[in-house]
Amino acid sequence: MLIAQEKKKTNIAEYILYMWQIEDIIRSHHFDLTQITETVITKFNAPTEVQYDMKLWYQNLIEQMMKEGISDKGHLSFTMKHMEELNNLHNSLLTTMQDTKYQEAYLVAKDGINNFMIKSGGESRNEIHACLNGLYGYLLLKLKRAEISAATKEAMNSFSKLLAILVERYNQLQKGELKFPKEKSN
Repeated sequence: MLIAQEKKKTNIAEYILYMWQIEDIIRSHHFDLTQITETVITKFNAPTEVQYDMKLWYQNLIEQMMKEGISDKGHLSFTMKHMEELNNLHNSLLTTMQDTKYQEAYLVAKDGINNFMIKSGGESRNEIHACLNGLYGYLLLKLKRAEISAATKEAMNSFSKLLAILVERYNQLQKGELKFPKEKSN
């Protein structure tokens, strides 16, 4: 809860990935709040009031996951809404806004994104979803200490760079600081 709040304010892509991790934690604990309390919440050594708030946060997430029918797989609707916002901005930066720094990063990542979308068998809804799915899978592989190919590392590095610029632009947009291009006549 505390980490999620901070990430949501500072880095929306990290927030989405963090929330996906929380969903997996909930699933691995079989939606049992007692287990989550024992293995996750108590590890924070937070004051009782904060632990109570964390417990309530997890309980709300459990209920929402059950309500949305994502007990086996899938992601909470509010995280997918943020992902869609990022994808809309991604498309605007490439087209309407003609953000050259972003376009350059996209060109580096494009082949990796396309390859990942093909390998995901249609699970990735759009290019940003593919980047986030790729990075989440990469994180899981690293946690398992699995061998990761140089090509995968290179693709994930390009995804990270692209998302870093996208998050920077997203933060600017949220603050009203993102400058839209002046209309050009043809």
